[in-house]
Amino acid sequence: MRHNVIIGITGPMGSGKSLVASELARLGAYVIDLDVIARELVEPGMPALDEIRDEFGPEYLLEQGALDRKVLGSLIFSDPEALRRLNRIMFPKLVEAAKDRLDKASGKYDLVVIDAAVLCQAGLDRLVDKVIGVTAEKGVRIERIAKRNKLSYEEASARVLGQGELDEILKHSADLIIDNSGSREALLEQLKEGLRHLGIDVPTRAADNIFPNDE
Repeated sequence: MRHNVIIGITGPMGSGKSLVASELARLGAYVIDLDVIARELVEPGMPALDEIRDEFGPEYLLEQGALDRKVLGSLIFSDPEALRRLNRIMFPKLVEAAKDRLDKASGKYDLVVIDAAVLCQAGLDRLVDKVIGVTAEKGVRIERIAKRNKLSYEEASARVLGQGELDEILKHSADLIIDNSGSREALLEQLKEGLRHLGIDVPTRAADNIFPNDE
């Protein structure tokens, strides 16, 4: 038994892809959040954390043994080779974790969503039926990242530039691209029309809740 539809949601940092995933969750979808899984995989005692320490050195861990995300993030968003080294550690583990969650959700949900910035790079797009790409203007993304992560404009800009290839990947891999440079209402309208375009039925009651006209 399998799900009726498995959707992959992807897009560069600050695009708002998780907002799209959360709206689909309100619709009744089961959402597999790869950001959450990635954090779980590098908790103290997990094999991935040991591999990161061996690959990059103990200076990327905090005194209590947890991953120093800020320091590692500064490295990988400024050094493409470091990012590739980290991906070699994390991608196989992310794929296995996603498959495990898909198996557990099998037959229980009509709609399943994999929310992952690295959906295509990690090969997770092979697990889905449709790919929805979410993008936004670069300046908008930088401002969102700076505000959300409490970074300087320069730090946020470096992170956006570090994901530069994602926009090109979306053009070639997404079945639907949503531009989230504007308002939440505009995003939801694009999502509603996009789901219809992809042939994904939206129940009337759920649609009233997920796509409000006057909120």
